[in-house]
Amino acid sequence: MGGMLVMLDGTLAGLALICVQADLNAPLEEAQWIISSYLISIAVSLPTSTWFGSRFGHGRVWGAALAAFIAASIGCAFAASLDTLILARIVQGLAAGIMLPTGHAILIGGAERDQMGRVLGVVGTLISLAAAIGPGIGGWLVDVASWRWLFWINVPLGAIAAVWAAKVMPGGVAQRGIRLPLGQLVLIVTGLPLALYGAAEITSRHPSGTGWLSIGASALLLALFVAVARTSNSSLLALELMRNRQFRVSSLLGVANSANAFGGLLLFPLYFHAKHEMSHSQIGVMLVFMGAGMACALYLAGNLVDRFGPRPVVLAGAAMLAVSAAPFALVAVPSDIAAVLMFVRGIGLSWTTNPTTTAAYAAVERKDIGGAATLVHIVQRVSGALGAVAVVATIGWLNGGGGHGEVRAMGLIAVLPLLQAWWGSYLTGHRAVREPG
Repeated sequence: MGGMLVMLDGTLAGLALICVQADLNAPLEEAQWIISSYLISIAVSLPTSTWFGSRFGHGRVWGAALAAFIAASIGCAFAASLDTLILARIVQGLAAGIMLPTGHAILIGGAERDQMGRVLGVVGTLISLAAAIGPGIGGWLVDVASWRWLFWINVPLGAIAAVWAAKVMPGGVAQRGIRLPLGQLVLIVTGLPLALYGAAEITSRHPSGTGWLSIGASALLLALFVAVARTSNSSLLALELMRNRQFRVSSLLGVANSANAFGGLLLFPLYFHAKHEMSHSQIGVMLVFMGAGMACALYLAGNLVDRFGPRPVVLAGAAMLAVSAAPFALVAVPSDIAAVLMFVRGIGLSWTTNPTTTAAYAAVERKDIGGAATLVHIVQRVSGALGAVAVVATIGWLNGGGGHGEVRAMGLIAVLPLLQAWWGSYLTGHRAVREPG
């Protein structure tokens, strides 16, 4: 249920973007930070999750993060300005960044290596119910009430999850004497947001010198972080895992996967609104078809990965993503055909993301699962935020308005699967899932 909340807020923010723009009088370039700030905040807090989990116990940390997430959701619902909403979204993202890897560490820590695909498939199926059901309910709420209800629904769901977790989730083992490397934390917490801000600035229609300065400063800070982490006895991130070829390839593939997934979550609602003049409820139904495809395919994806390895599943998923996106960029797609294509897209998303994550976890020793989960989620969230920035920049540069920019930006979503297939072809086969390294 905690994962469902994180998924809901990632999905429904894109659905509400148009309404928030109008209500808070914000241009798209500024309003997109509702999504990007959430994703980058997840990436910022992720590096601390391993330390918090080891120091206080993964279950206890997960529960505290859930409480913070619920409180931030209330702040989003009450936000009177775009700045206030973005600030509350940042707090939400910081809490989500703790919940994701600690939850995965608890789940994966109790699974055998040859069960990981199925474990992630079961969990992914349950979480994808949020993507399948949430947009339909969310679109209806926006039409009949307000976009603020997209955040209010987190409160009762979060309360149920908190009570349930208190009964069934193990608190974990607390280890004293573990130091948090504050110097490394400052470097990465400063460097990642600067990178995203710089990318958004230099790709805007009116770029300024501050964008390049931010990129340069970010590169310097992150390079310094890597240098310090590699020579320190207490590293904030398990960077040594990048020496493992399978883990490295999986991480690289995760960049394209997340850029496609989160960029699409921002673009498709804008496309359906501009091209088909759909209401929020109708857009929500379209996203329901995508979520349904994900939910139907995730468990099967896990079984296929356990049986055949990640590569063939990723290549099949990339083909589905390309086939489902290309028509939107080339022709006027009728609504009934669009629903089918969105369902196929959902299958493609599950068949690229699940095998990639499974391959990354299966490539490392059990003792390194916590560090691997942190790195995997950082790659996913930073890449997702960059994907959202790229979509907004593409719409702006291609003269968005009247649906033209949104249609042309679909070309970006149609081309990304080629990159996913290329990198996916470097994944090793069945043995890498069974044996580390």
